[in-house]
Amino acid sequence: MRKILTQHARRREQGHQALEPKPTHTPRPTKLDAYHGQIAELLSRYPEITAQRVFEELRGAGCAGSYTQVKVYVRRVRPRPKVKPSLPTPTYGPGKMAESDWSPYTIDFTVAGRQLVQAFAYVLCTSRRKSFGLYEHGDFYALCDGHVQTFERFEGVAEVCKYDGQKAVVLGWEGRQPLYNPRFLAFSSYYEFRPQACRPDHPNDKPHVERAFWEFERSFLNGRSFRDLEDMRQQLAWWERNTCDLRPHKKLKRTPFEMFADEAPHLVPLPRHPYDTARVVYRVCSIDGFVCWDGNRYAVPYDHITDILPVRVTQHELYVYAADLTCVARHELAPRSAGLDLVPPGVHPPPWKKRGADRDQLRLAFEKMGPPAADYFASMSVAIPRLVGYHARQILVLRERYATTDLCAAMSHARTFGAFDHNAVARILAARCAPRTLAEYVTEDAARRLEDHLGACETCPRDLEEYDRLPVLSPSPKEHPCPDVDHPSCRPTPPSSDSEVSSSSSD
Repeated sequence: MRKILTQHARRREQGHQALEPKPTHTPRPTKLDAYHGQIAELLSRYPEITAQRVFEELRGAGCAGSYTQVKVYVRRVRPRPKVKPSLPTPTYGPGKMAESDWSPYTIDFTVAGRQLVQAFAYVLCTSRRKSFGLYEHGDFYALCDGHVQTFERFEGVAEVCKYDGQKAVVLGWEGRQPLYNPRFLAFSSYYEFRPQACRPDHPNDKPHVERAFWEFERSFLNGRSFRDLEDMRQQLAWWERNTCDLRPHKKLKRTPFEMFADEAPHLVPLPRHPYDTARVVYRVCSIDGFVCWDGNRYAVPYDHITDILPVRVTQHELYVYAADLTCVARHELAPRSAGLDLVPPGVHPPPWKKRGADRDQLRLAFEKMGPPAADYFASMSVAIPRLVGYHARQILVLRERYATTDLCAAMSHARTFGAFDHNAVARILAARCAPRTLAEYVTEDAARRLEDHLGACETCPRDLEEYDRLPVLSPSPKEHPCPDVDHPSCRPTPPSSDSEVSSSSSD
């Protein structure tokens, strides 16, 4: 009895006898043994790094192992994530459909510091070829520039492109109908493609571009460091050519570059000249000859001080134009919010020769404003010859807040009483005139130019009371059934006078 109990207890402690125990093998040396430390360091610094990225880093370090060895070892060291089932996606013909979207990323640059970067993506649904762009702002101008760069890289445009509800594309919804941005419709019409707005809160409507951002995060951002945004763009361009375009699709077993060769003939051809994606704004030239943009100051010739000048800003350059639209200054864009004063050679004289606009240039600025301003400057030069430059500059600064006509009227009033002081002119403007904004100036200037080209509107609106005096007959119930008979809109309107009753009865 004791022997039976002992055997029963031993069997309970041991494993199942029907299955043979797994054989244990002595580990053999591999080509990855010398790189286990580097792999562990990569996994500790970037927990979500993929085996492909680890293989690329090891290959750059001289490892002769294969990708399969790296994949098996990384899978053994790090548990495999849980696989989620993918949703079915519609299929399109070559060149028929593309998808585009934005995604923000906070990047810790080694030199420029932490910065928010907006990533633009454009994906062709048939060939799965992708194109990315990096920008500081995800606005309308960056969106158009990202498209232009993508179209030049693909040498064509897909017929339709899907977008989410970003304001640069969709201004709002009227029920289920999207209201597109007219400026983006002008851009899409120029390249002859049609935008298609996806349903709100449905990211699965554009799965290819969502997957593109997943690949961008896992394959490009992981395991890389960047000095600044320009260095990040250069590494992105190399990654697109050498990794993204040449990675075979798991199901189709072909690279996007190979599939793009079949889709390229079906793309819409590009126009001869690209679309102008520059931003055009108005800026007031300061008294010391600078225009401000994005935290920096750009020099302008002194002949245009206190003038309201058009400024054209591209992704890399800034152009300043005079009132007659001649280019007077061209600058390379400085880093955002750097607080720099950019003065190219020949625009401003050296500071030891001239510190501001002299009396002759001030006289020209006053003469451009009109006869009252010219007379005031001449009288001020006689009354206070030693301080005329200081007060003239301070008066010109007032042009940033007040209209030129109001400023001339204030100077004429001050000249009548012999008040040749910028404070007197400022008090007159504050008491008589309301400050104006630059947007109002641009609006009035645009209306004036349209009137010069198209002529004044001669069509006068009709008085709405004419429609109230017309007789209103009740519709027949059979022809126009009304669901609410008691509603005021469904009742006939009685005539307002006896004359109207007689006229309606006679008719």
